[in-house]
Formats: sequence, C-alpha cells, structure tokens
Amino acid sequence: MDENGKSSLETILKWIVLVILAVVAMKIVFSVFALAWVVGGVLLTRVLPLVVLVWLVLKAIEWWKSRDGATQPDNS
Repeated sequence: MDENGKSSLETILKWIVLVILAVVAMKIVFSVFALAWVVGGVLLTRVLPLVVLVWLVLKAIEWWKSRDGATQPDNS
C-alpha cells in the first residue's frame, strides 16, 4: 500500500479504465470526423456542380430576358 491507502493494483486498474475510456472517446470523435469528411466530399463533388449548373442556367435565362426586354419600353 502507498501513502494514500491505495494498492498499486487499484491504481493500475484505474489507469487501464481511463485508457480504455480515452480510446473509446477518440474512436467516437474520429468516426464523427470521418462522417463529416464523407458528407463534405459528397456535397463538394456531387451536389455543388449541380447547384452551380442550375445557377448558371438561371443567370443565362435572366440575362436572355433582360436582353430581349431592353429593346421594349417599360410600362410600369
């Protein structure tokens, strides 16, 4: 026994439990980061090009309508 009345076995078991809990916590954190990485990758490679394409088409339609409407007087 040491000066606090705890045996070395109790101290070793306490540290083993703390290490196991730390490893479990790190696995959870890394799993969350991996999920965020996958979701970000999908959004960046699959969704973003689609959004940009739709935005460009809408801007082209808006530009085309404003070009046609510029020759006609505004009645409002």
